[in-house]
Amino acid sequence: MRKPFRYVTISFISCIILLLILTIVSYVKVHQTLAYMDEIEKNYKVMMKGEELISRMKDMETGQRGYLLTNRNLFLSPYFDAYRSVGKIINDLEDLVEHNEKQVKRLNQIKKLISDKVKMTDANIKLARDKQPIDLEILRQDKLKMDEIRNSMNLFQLAEKQILNNKYALKIKNDKNLPAYIIVLSLFSTLLLIVSFGFLLYELRKRINFQRALENNLDKLQRSNSELEQFAYVASHDLKEPLRKIRAFSGILLKKHYSTLNQDGQDSLDKIEKSAERMQLLIDDLLTFSRTVNHHDQEFDTIDLNKILEEVESDMSVLIEEKNARIINEQLPIVHGFSFQLKQLFYNLISNSIKFAKPDTAPLIEITSEEMLGKDIYFIEGIREESTFYHLCFQDNGIGFESNYAERIFVIFQRLHSRKDYDGTGIGLAICKRVMGNHNGFIFAEGQLDKGARFHLFFPKTSHVVKNEEIQKLLY
Repeated sequence: MRKPFRYVTISFISCIILLLILTIVSYVKVHQTLAYMDEIEKNYKVMMKGEELISRMKDMETGQRGYLLTNRNLFLSPYFDAYRSVGKIINDLEDLVEHNEKQVKRLNQIKKLISDKVKMTDANIKLARDKQPIDLEILRQDKLKMDEIRNSMNLFQLAEKQILNNKYALKIKNDKNLPAYIIVLSLFSTLLLIVSFGFLLYELRKRINFQRALENNLDKLQRSNSELEQFAYVASHDLKEPLRKIRAFSGILLKKHYSTLNQDGQDSLDKIEKSAERMQLLIDDLLTFSRTVNHHDQEFDTIDLNKILEEVESDMSVLIEEKNARIINEQLPIVHGFSFQLKQLFYNLISNSIKFAKPDTAPLIEITSEEMLGKDIYFIEGIREESTFYHLCFQDNGIGFESNYAERIFVIFQRLHSRKDYDGTGIGLAICKRVMGNHNGFIFAEGQLDKGARFHLFFPKTSHVVKNEEIQKLLY
Protein backbone atom coordinates (compact mmCIF):
# COMPACT_ATOMS: atom_id res chain seq x y z
CA MET A 1 0.00 0.00 0.00
CA ARG A 2 1.38 3.41 -0.89
CA LYS A 3 2.17 5.75 2.00
CA PRO A 4 -0.51 8.42 1.27
CA PHE A 5 -3.20 5.75 1.16
CA ARG A 6 -1.79 4.24 4.34
CA TYR A 7 -1.93 7.61 6.08
CA VAL A 8 -5.46 8.25 4.82
CA THR A 9 -6.56 4.82 6.00
CA ILE A 10 -4.97 5.35 9.42
CA SER A 11 -6.60 8.79 9.69
CA PHE A 12 -10.05 7.50 8.80
CA ILE A 13 -9.71 4.54 11.16
CA SER A 14 -8.61 6.95 13.91
CA CYS A 15 -11.64 9.13 13.17
CA ILE A 16 -13.92 6.12 13.41
CA ILE A 17 -12.29 5.08 16.69
CA LEU A 18 -12.65 8.61 18.09
CA LEU A 19 -16.28 8.76 17.00
CA LEU A 20 -16.87 5.40 18.68
CA ILE A 21 -15.18 6.69 21.84
CA LEU A 22 -17.29 9.86 21.60
CA THR A 23 -20.43 7.75 21.25
CA ILE A 24 -19.44 5.49 24.16
CA VAL A 25 -18.46 8.42 26.39
CA SER A 26 -21.68 10.24 25.54
CA TYR A 27 -23.71 7.11 26.23
CA VAL A 28 -21.91 6.50 29.55
CA LYS A 29 -22.25 10.11 30.63
CA VAL A 30 -25.92 10.29 29.69
CA HIS A 31 -26.49 6.96 31.41
CA GLN A 32 -24.72 8.28 34.52
CA THR A 33 -26.85 11.43 34.44
CA LEU A 34 -30.01 9.35 34.21
CA ALA A 35 -28.74 7.14 37.03
CA TYR A 36 -28.02 10.20 39.17
CA MET A 37 -31.51 11.52 38.42
CA ASP A 38 -33.02 8.19 39.43
CA GLU A 39 -30.98 8.22 42.65
CA ILE A 40 -31.94 11.83 43.35
CA GLU A 41 -35.59 10.99 42.75
CA LYS A 42 -35.24 8.04 45.11
CA ASN A 43 -33.68 10.32 47.77
CA TYR A 44 -36.60 12.72 47.42
CA LYS A 45 -39.00 9.83 47.87
CA VAL A 46 -37.13 8.71 51.01
CA MET A 47 -37.29 12.21 52.46
CA MET A 48 -40.98 12.56 51.58
CA LYS A 49 -41.72 9.18 53.13
CA GLY A 50 -39.76 10.24 56.21
CA GLU A 51 -41.83 13.40 56.51
CA GLU A 52 -44.99 11.36 55.99
CA LEU A 53 -43.92 8.92 58.70
CA ILE A 54 -43.37 11.73 61.23
CA SER A 55 -46.68 13.26 60.21
CA ARG A 56 -48.48 9.96 60.82
CA MET A 57 -46.76 9.55 64.18
CA LYS A 58 -47.97 13.05 65.10
CA ASP A 59 -51.49 12.04 64.09
CA MET A 60 -51.20 9.01 66.34
CA GLU A 61 -49.93 11.21 69.19
CA THR A 62 -52.73 13.74 68.66
CA GLY A 63 -55.38 11.01 68.53
CA GLN A 64 -54.03 9.45 71.74
CA ARG A 65 -54.03 12.74 73.65
CA GLY A 66 -57.50 13.65 72.45
CA TYR A 67 -58.88 10.31 73.60
CA LEU A 68 -57.07 10.40 76.93
CA LEU A 69 -58.39 13.89 77.63
CA THR A 70 -61.99 13.46 76.42
CA ASN A 71 -62.45 9.70 76.42
CA ARG A 72 -64.32 10.14 73.12
CA ASN A 73 -63.92 7.50 70.40
CA LEU A 74 -63.93 10.27 67.79
CA PHE A 75 -60.22 10.83 68.45
CA LEU A 76 -59.36 7.18 67.94
CA SER A 77 -60.27 7.29 64.21
CA PRO A 78 -57.17 9.32 63.12
CA TYR A 79 -55.09 7.23 65.53
CA PHE A 80 -56.03 3.93 63.86
CA ASP A 81 -55.74 5.47 60.35
CA ALA A 82 -52.21 6.59 61.14
CA TYR A 83 -51.45 3.25 62.79
CA ARG A 84 -52.43 1.35 59.63
CA SER A 85 -50.38 3.60 57.30
CA VAL A 86 -47.20 3.62 59.44
CA GLY A 87 -46.41 0.00 58.64
CA LYS A 88 -46.74 0.58 54.89
CA ILE A 89 -44.57 3.69 55.05
CA ILE A 90 -41.84 1.81 56.89
CA ASN A 91 -41.95 -1.01 54.29
CA ASP A 92 -41.61 1.56 51.48
CA LEU A 93 -38.64 3.15 53.24
CA GLU A 94 -36.99 -0.26 53.67
CA ASP A 95 -37.27 -0.87 49.92
CA LEU A 96 -35.88 2.56 49.10
CA VAL A 97 -32.80 2.43 51.38
CA GLU A 98 -32.03 -1.30 51.13
CA HIS A 99 -28.65 -0.60 49.43
CA ASN A 100 -27.51 1.87 52.09
CA GLU A 101 -26.42 -0.03 55.19
CA LYS A 102 -26.21 3.04 57.44
CA GLN A 103 -29.69 4.21 56.55
CA VAL A 104 -31.00 0.68 56.98
CA LYS A 105 -29.57 0.65 60.54
CA ARG A 106 -31.10 4.05 61.31
CA LEU A 107 -34.45 2.92 59.90
CA ASN A 108 -34.35 -0.27 62.01
CA GLN A 109 -33.71 1.87 65.08
CA ILE A 110 -36.65 4.13 64.17
CA LYS A 111 -38.78 1.06 63.53
CA LYS A 112 -37.97 -0.30 67.02
CA LEU A 113 -38.72 3.06 68.63
CA ILE A 114 -42.05 3.26 66.80
CA SER A 115 -42.87 -0.28 67.90
CA ASP A 116 -42.13 0.62 71.53
CA LYS A 117 -44.12 3.83 71.19
CA VAL A 118 -47.12 2.00 69.73
CA LYS A 119 -47.04 -0.51 72.60
CA MET A 120 -47.02 2.27 75.16
CA THR A 121 -49.80 4.14 73.35
CA ASP A 122 -51.95 1.02 73.07
CA ALA A 123 -51.46 0.39 76.80
CA ASN A 124 -52.53 3.95 77.65
CA ILE A 125 -55.63 3.71 75.45
CA LYS A 126 -56.56 0.39 77.03
CA LEU A 127 -56.29 1.88 80.52
CA ALA A 128 -58.45 4.81 79.42
CA ARG A 129 -61.10 2.48 78.03
CA ASP A 130 -61.14 0.53 81.34
CA LYS A 131 -61.63 3.81 83.26
CA GLN A 132 -58.40 3.28 85.10
CA PRO A 133 -56.02 6.09 86.07
CA ILE A 134 -52.92 6.60 83.94
CA ASP A 135 -49.60 7.14 85.64
CA LEU A 136 -48.04 10.47 84.73
CA GLU A 137 -44.65 8.82 84.54
CA ILE A 138 -45.97 6.57 81.76
CA LEU A 139 -47.19 9.61 79.86
CA ARG A 140 -43.82 11.28 80.34
CA GLN A 141 -42.05 8.14 79.00
CA ASP A 142 -44.44 8.11 76.06
CA LYS A 143 -43.58 11.74 75.26
CA LEU A 144 -39.85 11.04 75.58
CA LYS A 145 -40.23 8.08 73.18
CA MET A 146 -41.92 10.37 70.66
CA ASP A 147 -39.14 12.92 71.04
CA GLU A 148 -36.58 10.14 70.48
CA ILE A 149 -38.43 9.08 67.31
CA ARG A 150 -38.31 12.68 66.07
CA ASN A 151 -34.60 12.98 66.76
CA SER A 152 -33.83 9.65 65.06
CA MET A 153 -35.94 10.64 62.07
CA ASN A 154 -34.16 14.00 61.90
CA LEU A 155 -30.80 12.19 61.78
CA PHE A 156 -32.20 9.87 59.12
CA GLN A 157 -33.42 12.84 57.06
CA LEU A 158 -30.15 14.75 57.47
CA ALA A 159 -28.15 11.73 56.23
CA GLU A 160 -30.50 11.33 53.30
CA LYS A 161 -30.21 15.03 52.51
CA GLN A 162 -26.40 14.74 52.55
CA ILE A 163 -26.62 11.80 50.15
CA LEU A 164 -28.93 13.82 47.98
CA ASN A 165 -26.52 16.78 47.92
CA ASN A 166 -23.57 14.52 47.04
CA LYS A 167 -25.44 12.89 44.17
CA TYR A 168 -26.68 16.22 42.94
CA ALA A 169 -23.08 17.52 42.94
CA LEU A 170 -21.93 14.46 40.99
CA LYS A 171 -24.72 15.01 38.48
CA ILE A 172 -23.71 18.64 38.00
CA LYS A 173 -20.05 17.62 37.57
CA ASN A 174 -20.99 14.90 35.10
CA ASP A 175 -23.19 17.28 33.13
CA LYS A 176 -20.41 19.87 33.21
CA ASN A 177 -17.72 17.48 31.87
CA LEU A 178 -19.87 15.97 29.12
CA PRO A 179 -19.68 18.99 26.76
CA ALA A 180 -15.90 19.16 27.31
CA TYR A 181 -15.48 15.50 26.35
CA ILE A 182 -17.67 15.95 23.29
CA ILE A 183 -15.85 19.13 22.19
CA VAL A 184 -12.36 17.61 22.62
CA LEU A 185 -13.19 14.39 20.80
CA SER A 186 -15.03 16.29 18.07
CA LEU A 187 -12.02 18.59 17.59
CA PHE A 188 -9.68 15.59 17.29
CA SER A 189 -12.04 13.92 14.81
CA THR A 190 -12.29 17.12 12.77
CA LEU A 191 -8.51 17.51 12.81
CA LEU A 192 -7.99 13.97 11.59
CA LEU A 193 -10.61 14.46 8.87
CA ILE A 194 -8.76 17.59 7.73
CA VAL A 195 -5.48 15.66 7.70
CA SER A 196 -7.13 12.84 5.74
CA PHE A 197 -8.52 15.36 3.27
CA GLY A 198 -5.02 16.81 2.91
CA PHE A 199 -3.59 13.37 2.12
CA LEU A 200 -6.40 12.74 -0.37
CA LEU A 201 -5.77 16.10 -2.02
CA TYR A 202 -2.06 15.34 -2.19
CA GLU A 203 -2.74 11.92 -3.72
CA LEU A 204 -5.24 13.45 -6.16
CA ARG A 205 -2.63 15.90 -7.39
CA LYS A 206 -0.16 13.07 -7.83
CA ARG A 207 -2.78 11.11 -9.74
CA ILE A 208 -3.45 14.10 -12.00
CA ASN A 209 0.27 14.41 -12.71
CA PHE A 210 0.46 10.68 -13.29
CA GLN A 211 -2.51 10.93 -15.64
CA ARG A 212 -0.78 13.62 -17.64
CA ALA A 213 2.41 11.57 -17.79
CA LEU A 214 0.39 8.52 -18.84
CA GLU A 215 -1.31 10.51 -21.59
CA ASN A 216 2.09 11.63 -22.84
CA ASN A 217 3.35 8.06 -22.74
CA LEU A 218 0.27 6.91 -24.64
CA ASP A 219 0.99 9.46 -27.31
CA LYS A 220 4.58 8.27 -27.46
CA LEU A 221 3.42 4.67 -27.60
CA GLN A 222 1.04 5.43 -30.44
CA ARG A 223 3.83 7.18 -32.32
CA SER A 224 6.12 4.25 -31.60
CA ASN A 225 3.53 1.79 -32.90
CA SER A 226 3.04 3.94 -35.96
CA GLU A 227 6.78 3.99 -36.59
CA LEU A 228 6.91 0.23 -36.08
CA GLU A 229 4.13 -0.23 -38.62
CA GLN A 230 6.06 1.95 -41.03
CA PHE A 231 9.15 -0.14 -40.34
CA ALA A 232 7.18 -3.31 -41.04
CA TYR A 233 5.99 -1.82 -44.31
CA VAL A 234 9.56 -0.92 -45.28
CA ALA A 235 10.76 -4.39 -44.28
CA SER A 236 8.04 -6.10 -46.30
CA HIS A 237 8.39 -3.98 -49.41
CA ASP A 238 11.52 -1.85 -49.68
CA LEU A 239 13.88 -4.42 -48.16
CA LYS A 240 12.42 -7.58 -49.60
CA GLU A 241 12.55 -6.38 -53.20
CA PRO A 242 16.32 -5.68 -53.36
CA LEU A 243 16.95 -8.81 -51.33
CA ARG A 244 14.92 -10.82 -53.81
CA LYS A 245 17.09 -9.44 -56.65
CA ILE A 246 20.28 -10.20 -54.72
CA ARG A 247 19.17 -13.81 -54.25
CA ALA A 248 18.00 -14.05 -57.84
CA PHE A 249 21.31 -12.84 -59.30
CA SER A 250 23.36 -14.91 -56.85
CA GLY A 251 21.26 -17.91 -57.92
CA ILE A 252 22.07 -17.22 -61.58
CA LEU A 253 25.76 -17.02 -60.71
CA LEU A 254 25.51 -20.29 -58.81
CA LYS A 255 23.88 -22.05 -61.74
CA LYS A 256 25.81 -20.61 -64.69
CA HIS A 257 29.21 -19.47 -63.49
CA TYR A 258 29.92 -21.29 -60.22
CA SER A 259 32.18 -23.90 -61.91
CA THR A 260 34.15 -21.22 -63.74
CA LEU A 261 35.03 -19.34 -60.55
CA ASN A 262 38.17 -20.05 -58.59
CA GLN A 263 37.99 -21.26 -55.04
CA ASP A 264 38.03 -17.78 -53.58
CA GLY A 265 35.18 -16.67 -55.86
CA GLN A 266 33.11 -19.75 -55.00
CA ASP A 267 33.60 -19.09 -51.28
CA SER A 268 32.52 -15.48 -51.68
CA LEU A 269 29.43 -16.51 -53.65
CA ASP A 270 28.49 -19.05 -50.97
CA LYS A 271 28.82 -16.37 -48.28
CA ILE A 272 26.61 -14.01 -50.30
CA GLU A 273 23.94 -16.70 -50.59
CA LYS A 274 24.06 -17.57 -46.88
CA SER A 275 23.98 -13.92 -45.86
CA ALA A 276 20.96 -13.35 -48.10
CA GLU A 277 19.19 -16.32 -46.57
CA ARG A 278 19.95 -15.01 -43.10
CA MET A 279 18.72 -11.58 -44.12
CA GLN A 280 15.48 -13.12 -45.42
CA LEU A 281 14.96 -14.98 -42.16
CA LEU A 282 15.64 -11.83 -40.16
CA ILE A 283 13.10 -9.82 -42.19
CA ASP A 284 10.48 -12.55 -41.78
CA ASP A 285 11.05 -12.64 -37.99
CA LEU A 286 10.84 -8.85 -37.74
CA LEU A 287 7.57 -8.93 -39.64
CA THR A 288 6.30 -11.55 -37.22
CA PHE A 289 7.41 -9.44 -34.25
CA SER A 290 5.70 -6.35 -35.65
CA ARG A 291 2.45 -8.27 -36.12
CA THR A 292 2.48 -9.11 -32.39
CA VAL A 293 2.53 -5.38 -31.65
CA ASN A 294 -0.18 -4.25 -34.03
CA HIS A 295 -3.24 -5.82 -32.41
CA HIS A 296 -5.25 -2.91 -30.98
CA ASP A 297 -8.03 -3.21 -33.55
CA GLN A 298 -8.58 -6.93 -32.93
CA GLU A 299 -10.87 -8.69 -30.48
CA PHE A 300 -10.05 -11.73 -28.37
CA ASP A 301 -11.40 -15.09 -29.49
CA THR A 302 -12.02 -18.18 -27.40
CA ILE A 303 -9.02 -20.39 -28.13
CA ASP A 304 -8.57 -24.06 -27.27
CA LEU A 305 -4.84 -24.44 -26.60
CA ASN A 306 -5.05 -28.18 -27.27
CA LYS A 307 -5.98 -27.41 -30.89
CA ILE A 308 -3.21 -24.81 -31.10
CA LEU A 309 -0.72 -27.45 -29.95
CA GLU A 310 -2.05 -29.97 -32.52
CA GLU A 311 -1.67 -27.42 -35.33
CA VAL A 312 1.89 -26.56 -34.27
CA GLU A 313 2.82 -30.26 -34.07
CA SER A 314 1.36 -30.75 -37.54
CA ASP A 315 3.32 -27.80 -38.97
CA MET A 316 6.53 -29.05 -37.31
CA SER A 317 5.96 -32.74 -38.04
CA VAL A 318 8.96 -33.01 -40.37
CA LEU A 319 11.33 -31.37 -37.86
CA ILE A 320 9.89 -33.40 -34.95
CA GLU A 321 10.33 -36.63 -36.87
CA GLU A 322 13.81 -35.66 -38.05
CA LYS A 323 14.99 -34.90 -34.51
CA ASN A 324 13.05 -37.84 -33.02
CA ALA A 325 11.46 -35.38 -30.60
CA ARG A 326 8.64 -36.24 -28.21
CA ILE A 327 6.00 -33.86 -26.86
CA ILE A 328 4.06 -34.94 -23.77
CA ASN A 329 1.23 -32.70 -22.66
CA GLU A 330 -1.59 -32.58 -20.14
CA GLN A 331 -5.06 -31.30 -20.97
CA LEU A 332 -4.60 -27.63 -21.77
CA PRO A 333 -7.13 -24.89 -20.91
CA ILE A 334 -9.30 -22.71 -23.11
CA VAL A 335 -8.18 -19.09 -23.06
CA HIS A 336 -9.15 -15.79 -24.65
CA GLY A 337 -6.69 -14.47 -27.18
CA PHE A 338 -5.41 -14.26 -30.74
CA SER A 339 -5.11 -17.58 -32.50
CA PHE A 340 -2.21 -16.56 -34.76
CA GLN A 341 -0.15 -15.15 -31.87
CA LEU A 342 -0.75 -18.16 -29.60
CA LYS A 343 0.27 -20.46 -32.43
CA GLN A 344 3.43 -18.40 -32.91
CA LEU A 345 4.05 -18.62 -29.12
CA PHE A 346 3.82 -22.44 -29.05
CA TYR A 347 5.83 -22.74 -32.27
CA ASN A 348 8.71 -20.63 -30.91
CA LEU A 349 8.84 -22.40 -27.54
CA ILE A 350 8.79 -25.90 -29.06
CA SER A 351 11.24 -25.07 -31.85
CA ASN A 352 13.51 -23.44 -29.27
CA SER A 353 13.52 -26.65 -27.18
CA ILE A 354 14.29 -28.76 -30.26
CA LYS A 355 16.98 -26.36 -31.46
CA PHE A 356 18.83 -26.38 -28.13
CA ALA A 357 18.66 -30.14 -27.58
CA LYS A 358 21.71 -32.01 -26.27
CA PRO A 359 23.84 -33.77 -28.88
CA ASP A 360 22.88 -37.43 -29.30
CA THR A 361 19.82 -36.93 -27.04
CA ALA A 362 16.28 -37.01 -28.37
CA PRO A 363 14.41 -33.85 -27.38
CA LEU A 364 11.68 -34.36 -24.78
CA ILE A 365 9.21 -31.56 -24.18
CA GLU A 366 6.68 -31.80 -21.32
CA ILE A 367 3.79 -29.36 -21.15
CA THR A 368 1.83 -29.18 -17.88
CA SER A 369 -1.15 -27.05 -16.89
CA GLU A 370 -2.75 -25.93 -13.61
CA GLU A 371 -4.88 -23.14 -12.17
CA MET A 372 -3.30 -20.72 -9.68
CA LEU A 373 -4.47 -17.72 -7.68
CA GLY A 374 -2.62 -14.48 -8.25
CA LYS A 375 -1.67 -14.27 -4.56
CA ASP A 376 0.22 -17.59 -4.94
CA ILE A 377 2.42 -16.19 -7.76
CA TYR A 378 5.33 -14.39 -6.14
CA PHE A 379 5.78 -11.57 -8.69
CA ILE A 380 2.08 -10.61 -8.89
CA GLU A 381 0.80 -7.91 -6.56
CA GLY A 382 -2.03 -5.40 -6.24
CA ILE A 383 -5.52 -6.03 -7.55
CA ARG A 384 -4.39 -8.96 -9.75
CA GLU A 385 -3.69 -11.00 -6.61
CA GLU A 386 -7.41 -11.81 -6.54
CA SER A 387 -7.41 -13.06 -10.15
CA THR A 388 -7.09 -16.67 -11.26
CA PHE A 389 -4.45 -17.70 -13.80
CA TYR A 390 -3.75 -20.70 -16.01
CA HIS A 391 -0.15 -21.75 -15.44
CA LEU A 392 1.48 -23.59 -18.37
CA CYS A 393 4.99 -24.96 -18.05
CA PHE A 394 7.14 -26.00 -21.05
CA GLN A 395 10.02 -28.13 -19.79
CA ASP A 396 12.71 -29.71 -21.97
CA ASN A 397 15.82 -31.83 -21.54
CA GLY A 398 18.11 -29.60 -23.60
CA ILE A 399 21.35 -27.80 -22.88
CA GLY A 400 19.66 -25.24 -20.61
CA PHE A 401 21.25 -21.91 -19.66
CA GLU A 402 22.74 -20.14 -16.68
CA SER A 403 20.16 -18.62 -14.32
CA ASN A 404 21.60 -15.09 -14.64
CA TYR A 405 20.50 -15.09 -18.32
CA ALA A 406 16.81 -15.76 -17.44
CA GLU A 407 15.73 -12.23 -18.35
CA ARG A 408 18.25 -11.49 -21.09
CA ILE A 409 16.97 -14.28 -23.35
CA PHE A 410 13.67 -12.37 -23.83
CA VAL A 411 15.41 -9.23 -25.14
CA ILE A 412 15.20 -8.84 -28.91
CA PHE A 413 18.37 -9.78 -30.85
CA GLN A 414 19.99 -11.17 -27.69
CA ARG A 415 21.75 -14.48 -28.26
CA LEU A 416 23.56 -16.75 -25.79
CA HIS A 417 25.32 -18.74 -28.54
CA SER A 418 27.06 -17.89 -31.78
CA ARG A 419 25.42 -18.40 -35.17
CA LYS A 420 27.99 -21.10 -35.94
CA ASP A 421 26.64 -23.22 -33.07
CA TYR A 422 22.92 -22.46 -33.38
CA ASP A 423 21.10 -20.65 -36.13
CA GLY A 424 18.38 -18.06 -35.52
CA THR A 425 17.92 -14.31 -35.22
CA GLY A 426 17.38 -13.82 -31.47
CA ILE A 427 13.79 -12.66 -31.94
CA GLY A 428 11.78 -15.82 -31.11
CA LEU A 429 11.63 -15.42 -27.31
CA ALA A 430 11.09 -11.67 -27.63
CA ILE A 431 8.02 -12.54 -29.70
CA CYS A 432 6.90 -14.93 -26.93
CA LYS A 433 7.17 -12.21 -24.31
CA ARG A 434 5.26 -9.76 -26.50
CA VAL A 435 2.52 -12.32 -27.14
CA MET A 436 2.08 -12.93 -23.41
CA GLY A 437 1.92 -9.19 -22.82
CA ASN A 438 -0.77 -8.88 -25.51
CA HIS A 439 -2.78 -11.51 -23.59
CA ASN A 440 -2.38 -9.71 -20.24
CA GLY A 441 -0.20 -12.59 -19.08
CA PHE A 442 3.36 -13.23 -17.95
CA ILE A 443 6.28 -15.41 -18.99
CA PHE A 444 9.55 -16.17 -17.29
CA ALA A 445 12.23 -18.82 -17.69
CA GLU A 446 14.29 -21.06 -15.44
CA GLY A 447 17.31 -23.02 -16.52
CA GLN A 448 20.42 -24.92 -15.54
CA LEU A 449 23.31 -25.82 -17.76
CA ASP A 450 22.95 -29.34 -19.17
CA LYS A 451 19.71 -29.86 -17.22
CA GLY A 452 17.22 -28.26 -19.52
CA ALA A 453 15.01 -25.20 -19.39
CA ARG A 454 11.51 -24.42 -18.11
CA PHE A 455 9.29 -21.68 -19.50
CA HIS A 456 6.40 -20.62 -17.26
CA LEU A 457 3.36 -19.01 -18.89
CA PHE A 458 0.53 -17.38 -16.92
CA PHE A 459 -2.73 -16.63 -18.74
CA PRO A 460 -5.54 -14.82 -16.86
CA LYS A 461 -8.59 -17.04 -16.63
CA THR A 462 -10.75 -14.16 -17.84
CA SER A 463 -8.96 -11.65 -20.00
CA HIS A 464 -9.66 -8.47 -21.89
CA VAL A 465 -7.69 -6.32 -24.29
CA VAL A 466 -7.43 -2.75 -23.07
CA LYS A 467 -7.49 -0.51 -26.11
CA ASN A 468 -6.11 3.01 -26.27
CA GLU A 469 -9.66 4.39 -26.49
CA GLU A 470 -10.62 2.54 -23.31
CA ILE A 471 -7.55 3.86 -21.51
CA GLN A 472 -8.61 7.39 -22.45
CA LYS A 473 -12.10 6.71 -21.02
CA LEU A 474 -10.56 5.39 -17.80
CA LEU A 475 -8.43 8.49 -17.49
CA TYR A 476 -11.42 10.80 -17.80
